[in-house]
Amino acid sequence: MRTLRLPRFAAAALVVTTLSGTAATAAIGTSAPAGAASLPSCNLKALTNHKGIVDITFWESASQANLTVLQGITSAFNSSQSKVHVTLVTQAGYDDTWTKYLAGLSSGQLPDAVMLEDQRTQAAIDTGSFLPVQSCMNAAKYATSDYLPRPLAYWKVNGVQWGLPFAVSAPILYYNQNAFTKAGLNPADPPTTLPAFLTDAKTLKASGSGTGLVLDPWHLETWLATANQLFVNNSNGRSARATKAAFESKTAVSIFSQLSTLVNSGDATTNPSTGPDEYDNLLGIGSGKYGMTIDTSAALGTVTQLLAGGKYANVKMGIGAFPVYSSSVQGGIEPGGGGVFISNKVPAIDQAASWQFLSYLMNTQSVATWAAGTGYIPVRKSSTQTATVQKLWATSPGYKVAYNEINNGANDAATSGSVIGPYADVRTDVLNAENSMYTQGVKPAAAVNAAAQSVNSSISSYNSRLSSS
Repeated sequence: MRTLRLPRFAAAALVVTTLSGTAATAAIGTSAPAGAASLPSCNLKALTNHKGIVDITFWESASQANLTVLQGITSAFNSSQSKVHVTLVTQAGYDDTWTKYLAGLSSGQLPDAVMLEDQRTQAAIDTGSFLPVQSCMNAAKYATSDYLPRPLAYWKVNGVQWGLPFAVSAPILYYNQNAFTKAGLNPADPPTTLPAFLTDAKTLKASGSGTGLVLDPWHLETWLATANQLFVNNSNGRSARATKAAFESKTAVSIFSQLSTLVNSGDATTNPSTGPDEYDNLLGIGSGKYGMTIDTSAALGTVTQLLAGGKYANVKMGIGAFPVYSSSVQGGIEPGGGGVFISNKVPAIDQAASWQFLSYLMNTQSVATWAAGTGYIPVRKSSTQTATVQKLWATSPGYKVAYNEINNGANDAATSGSVIGPYADVRTDVLNAENSMYTQGVKPAAAVNAAAQSVNSSISSYNSRLSSS
């Protein structure tokens, strides 16, 4: 899935870059123990027996309105007890957090707890610098039955829960109901499948608008997940380290073929996911250029605020579910977003303090407050029953769409998302292959093959560097 981790539609946009080669390899050692039987300990009694306040730092990657919500939750935690005080350290975004974390492995300047985007999960494990939250869960007898299975499963690798799901989002359909009405489409019936998405895009284009398509590699990953098919081998890297692509299939060729038709026909216009034009798909709805687009549910809060300002009077925003590959295949939408981790480079008392904070951050009301203020989904079932979320869903039902996507469908390796060491490189490989269909006339089957070969090379190179370090 594309990096749907922070709102792209925020003024302070985040650029997801690739950190690879010698710079990253130097910071990565042998993989931490993978099996549950070899888990390190989490000494919660260190905090219980301590006199005084333990100060810890939490590196987070939130922005704008999301940061305000997180600051409120953190302040409430600090006021709720006298054992732990958390200082938030704000980074420019996920990529900046990861870059600074890798540098900290050499300098010793590391956080007690940190928020990392999902694509860094395997690389984070490979640094050997994290205490699996599973260790603290076991020590605290912490139950996870209240969590949605799929987000929880994303941060579980080879049976070990390495991080807890926090800022979880999903791709959704944004569309202008007025544009649908003008085109003769039913604004209450947005497209629910990829073929229907193409059909409606053609209709919208004929009526004077069109469709915005962000150039991002999540296209292939997400549509494969809705078809219940793996992206990489070894159960998407969950039963063992991913070693090669698993998407060379008729389904992948079909996905690329439909996207190629969508763009090369002129029914959709692409824009990059970074740089000065990265918001064109969403801004295009406001200007009337586009009638629909697909983007992250985490942008909902920002989009809602902008619409409430009255600047886009001709837009009546509709929110629909991500148009799946086929209604006859029971797959699911893979989660995306940020997980929260605990360092193993800090004293046991700091680890125990970090666990206490993460437990608060992930309690029923905190999750509800976070979801209502940001557009991220509530990852706990009990949070959906709070007055906070119930009111939100009643007044703004679009906020429930992503939750339903993640809560419905199959819960298996294909829909839990992939765990890949050089994930950023892999996504660049897929994006380059996809874009070659639009700019160089490469046939879809050839583009899929090229993507797979590049992915295999990137994974092999990373794994080789890892084994030799």
